Amino acid sequence: MVLTFCVGVCRLNTIVSFTRLCKTKTPNATQVAFLTRLARQEPRKKPAPFPYWRKSYNSFQKYFDPIMFRFDDNTQIVVVDGLPAVGKSKFCQKIADEFGLLYMPPPTHDQFYVNVYGFDTRELDPQLPFLTRSFDMPRFLENPHDKRTAHFQMLYLLMRYDQYANALLHMLSTGQGVVLNRCLYSDIVFTEAMKNAGYLTDHVLQHYMKVRDIAMQLVQRPQLIIYLDAPAEIIKEKIKQRGLTYEVNSKVFSTEYLNDLERLYKEKYLAPLESHSHLLFYDWSKETDFTTIIEDIENINFENHADKEKLKDWVFNTDTDVKRLICVNSLGRQKAFGELCMGFVQDCPKELIWTGDDLVQLDEVFDNCVSEKYPPGYNIECGDNKTWTWSHFDLLSVRRTPQDFVNRDKYMS
Repeated sequence: MVLTFCVGVCRLNTIVSFTRLCKTKTPNATQVAFLTRLARQEPRKKPAPFPYWRKSYNSFQKYFDPIMFRFDDNTQIVVVDGLPAVGKSKFCQKIADEFGLLYMPPPTHDQFYVNVYGFDTRELDPQLPFLTRSFDMPRFLENPHDKRTAHFQMLYLLMRYDQYANALLHMLSTGQGVVLNRCLYSDIVFTEAMKNAGYLTDHVLQHYMKVRDIAMQLVQRPQLIIYLDAPAEIIKEKIKQRGLTYEVNSKVFSTEYLNDLERLYKEKYLAPLESHSHLLFYDWSKETDFTTIIEDIENINFENHADKEKLKDWVFNTDTDVKRLICVNSLGRQKAFGELCMGFVQDCPKELIWTGDDLVQLDEVFDNCVSEKYPPGYNIECGDNKTWTWSHFDLLSVRRTPQDFVNRDKYMS
């Protein structure tokens, strides 16, 4: 199930609640703050994080557990973006360490194919029809013209949505900000580059855009985007230094393709979001002094009342608006996933269609796989002893083993 998020807000005092979310004293308010590094933060008493990994936030709890009292200046979504191998992972970790944010590593196909019992479902490929077999990043880079490339990219869209919704779930449930390595909004860059290179058809791109539009209506745009810029020649050298054989030997990462990615990043991602999100842009041909970057981040005013477009996704006129934004329970997650699925199947390109025979064979193979025949947590043959209670397995959605919360306890009080 694709995951949205589940939190709530107290009705007891609208004005008081909003002052926890923002610095303005009016209910017509936006989340505002100056991000502050851990070393400069003043201690403040606030409720313990809501344990969304153990239970769902429901309509009754919002009266007794006002979620907004957990928010502070660093309750922000930060996205770090840039071309492959530019150094985003290292940069994200530094940001998380400095500001006490949760770093969510980027989604991978291992998270999709390897289940909670450690079984890699790619081992089932020989038993499956060709189009339903696994297709991960190494295989794409080896043969981008494969017929499964369309499925590959649509899966990335769903995984990015899945992670972004998890980021909102965590931030709104705990008050801890989140830093992401790429996100749902920048995935369009790679899809258009793949179409320009001939790896995807026009129909697939149109279908991708339709599903993407549905996904974006379910989430809020990030408050801060940091873009690390570097030319294709330097990126190719960094790819060599990283030493992943399937990247180094791939014809995908040509100078032409990387230049197209760079252009699309600026035209299709940064330009449309610049009016809403704060943007920091760095020439990363040589790494900038990180102290300067920290100061740049701390100097951003997240209020910006003069610009009505800036951060408008985080402007709430009433507590009803807030609840519509954040009070979505587990049934809401299923509804969101259903909306995406309906968009996925309507006018579906032939590249994304599996035949009835393919689906029957796929179901038979997975039904005969011990660790796949039942949902995680309910598989007695794999050692589960499930009773009807909320568990962390209920947070599983697109990926079998998401690693979004691997750093959850770091800096979280």
